Order: sequence, then C-alpha cells, then structure tokens
Amino acid sequence: MENEININEIVKVESIGVIKQQLDEVEKIIDEKVKDIPKQLEKVKKMSFIEQEDEKNDIKKYQQYLSNIQKQLEEKRKEIKKEINKPYDEFDEYYKNGVYLKLDNGINQLKEVVNEIEDLQKDEKRCELEEFANQYIETYSLGNILSFEDIPLNITLSASMKSLKEQVKGYVEDISKDIDLINLEEYKEEILLEYKKTFDFANSKLCVIERHKQLEELKKQQEVKEEIEKQEEEVIEKVEEITIPKEIEVEEDVEEEFVTCSFTVRATRTQLKKLKAYLESEGITYGN
Repeated sequence: MENEININEIVKVESIGVIKQQLDEVEKIIDEKVKDIPKQLEKVKKMSFIEQEDEKNDIKKYQQYLSNIQKQLEEKRKEIKKEINKPYDEFDEYYKNGVYLKLDNGINQLKEVVNEIEDLQKDEKRCELEEFANQYIETYSLGNILSFEDIPLNITLSASMKSLKEQVKGYVEDISKDIDLINLEEYKEEILLEYKKTFDFANSKLCVIERHKQLEELKKQQEVKEEIEKQEEEVIEKVEEITIPKEIEVEEDVEEEFVTCSFTVRATRTQLKKLKAYLESEGITYGN
C-alpha cells in the first residue's frame, strides 16, 4: 500500500509564489506515483485472462489511491481560492458601498435634472408642432377626421422643427388626397368610417367592397329561399283545392260535370303515395 500524502501539510494558504512552490513539491511526488503506470499497463496487456483478473483488483486500488489525492488537491484549491478572494471581496464591498455609491447617487441626481429639462424642451416642441398641425388640418377641413395625435411623429431633441413640420405637412396632405378619392366612391360614407380607424384608403375600400359582396350574396340566398317557399305554398293550395272536400248542396239526380285541372306537385315520396291513394279512393283519374 502506498504511503498517504497529507496535502494540508504540504500546501498551505500563503502568497501565490509560495503556493506555486508547494504545488511543485506535490507535482514531483505525483510524477513518482504515475511514472511506472504505462509500463505496468503494458505488462498487464501481455498477461493471460486469469492473470489479468488477479491484477485488476490491485489496479483498481491504485486508481482509487490517485483519485483520493486528486480529491484532496481539489478541495485545497477551493480553500485557497476562497482565501485569496476574501481580501478582494472585502475591497469590492467597501468600494461599492462607499465611493462608487456616492458617485452613482450624484450621477442619478444630475440625470434626473437633465431629463426634466429635456422633457420640457420636448413639450415645447410638441406644443409648437400641435399648433402648426391644427392650422394645417383646419386648412384642409379635416377637423372631424384627423387630430394631431393621429400623426405618427417621433419628437426628439435631435429632430429639427423643419423636418418635423414637413412630416406633418406631408401627412395631412396625404389624408386630404385620400378623402378626395373616398368622395368619388359609391360607398363613401362606409369607406370613410373604416378609413378613420386606420387611415389606409386601399384596405378601407377593400373592406367595404367585401362586406357588400357578402350582403349581396346573403340577399340572393334569401330571395331564393323566399321563392322556394312561395312555390311550395302554391302547390299546397292547389293540392288542398283538390283533396279537401267542400260542403256543397247537390241536387238529386243532377249529374256533376267533370273538370280537368293540371298542376305540378312538389312533395316527398311518402306524401306522393298518400296523394295517389286519396285520388284513387275518390275515383279521380290522373296522369297524361
């Protein structure tokens, strides 16, 4: 059995230079422990199966021995890392809760003031643009259709008033052109209602046209349904005229006149069978 290595006695928490020297000392011991492994393995490969089986337990024990050394070194590494980091962690906490925090508070206070000033500047710019837009909207008589809030503007401090006013002017003029086109349409009132939701003339027009197509189709379906119902009622009336006997006074010994009547019957097979049976029972002839 190999002699145990006490890592704690060899490697201690010292300066980095000392720790490296300690690790060099451990490395020399490890070199001695592993230098003969390749030769031993080659030797085992040449053994018979039975011999290899006997040797296997010793190999596993040695493997466990080296693993224990590795585990001890890893635990020591974590311990050293913790000790080395401790001064920095203390410094970091002192730094963040001291000078850095004071600087951060000062910067944030100044930032708040700057934001307030810039917000006021943007509000002034917005007010000027709103007044300009409202005048332009009134010029084109679009007050009941368009408002300043509907105009897509990105009001920033860097954006020039000239460029923003050009955007307002262009947008209002485009809306005015769309309204002129809408007034030429057949369903202009409906299109205008849709247009005020999105300010998209093409889609608003398509939406209304599609709606009217659907309404027209529903109307046609209703007309067909009503026509079928009307025809059914006419057939029923004709059948009732023939099949439902009326109370009439018939003079004795007066021969009734035969009357010929033609009509079209729309009924199920069962209803047709009942109608045929009734006609035959009454002695009424039918057919071509």
